[in-house]
Amino acid sequence: METLGMNCTGCGAALAIDALVCPYCGLHNAVDLLAIRDFKVLAEHSELRCPAGCGDLRLLQLGAGLHTTVGHCPSCNGLHFAPGALQIALDKVAGQVREINHGRLARIKAERIPSDSVRYRPCPVCQKLMHRRAFSPQVRIIVDDCHAHGQWLDSGEFTVLAEWHEAGGQQLAAQEAERQQRIASVQGDLPPPPPTEPTPVGQRPLPDWLSALLIAGVIAWLFGLIWPVWLLLAGAAGSWWWQRRS
Repeated sequence: METLGMNCTGCGAALAIDALVCPYCGLHNAVDLLAIRDFKVLAEHSELRCPAGCGDLRLLQLGAGLHTTVGHCPSCNGLHFAPGALQIALDKVAGQVREINHGRLARIKAERIPSDSVRYRPCPVCQKLMHRRAFSPQVRIIVDDCHAHGQWLDSGEFTVLAEWHEAGGQQLAAQEAERQQRIASVQGDLPPPPPTEPTPVGQRPLPDWLSALLIAGVIAWLFGLIWPVWLLLAGAAGSWWWQRRS
């Protein structure tokens, strides 16, 4: 995904990647679509409604290898993704990442994450209020989510998420999850092992004192009360006494 060299669609002036509004002509630009560049309009109107109250969403087919259909508001430039489509699109963005760019990730976290006010919006499909959740613990973009009908991103948020993935953010999140799992394992925070079945009585080993007593009885029956018999009897008595104490 190309994110450099964007120009205002109104006056043609060069735009910074995070400049939603052109500083020269004041036009509110569709930064996400300028970054994607390759898309086509499937329908100017649809049954989807903008959660911000702007009106109908138009349907776009995203190109640039994303091959995803989204709802786009031509007024506020938000994007609606069907269930699973957002992650699939971002996975394709991150598919060619070879190494994690820690410096770029730090700049994105420090400079590109917008401040967010608490507001619950209706789903473009069912009109029920969507849940609000951070896309990832590492990148605190708040996504409006309807479990049945997908996610809504405000203008510019898809571009930030795409940059995050391009810089190796997804790999960094996976490494952090593995690190936390190792820490939990060392600290003993893993789930307890399943309970074991008790050993049947017939399969339990005999106590040491009873084994010694049986052996002494066999020797006494074969050879009489010779000294090994008395030694075994003494050991059996000591083992029995010790077991009673503990």
